[in-house]
Amino acid sequence: MTELHRPALESLRDLIRTSTSSMTSVPKPLKFLRPHYAALVDIHKAMASSEDKRFMADIMSVLSMTSGAENQRDTLRYKLEGSTESISVWGHEYVR
Repeated sequence: MTELHRPALESLRDLIRTSTSSMTSVPKPLKFLRPHYAALVDIHKAMASSEDKRFMADIMSVLSMTSGAENQRDTLRYKLEGSTESISVWGHEYVR
């Protein structure tokens, strides 16, 4: 079943990236995932250390911008756990 992780994560990443090019309001993928944020946090914690876990950490970093608890710095924590990919690919609001 773990062979489905990467395609699902890539699909999520692509949906989030294309919808966050202009963040005048919270994009639909982030609105949809907001109620599932706690479950996604648990899934990320339970994942074995791997490239998929780093890939998911990148996605969690973006999701935590709208769903994470204030003053927890989840966006930064997940980005540091994630890949070394440039942060600019997620858009100017993410960088800000």
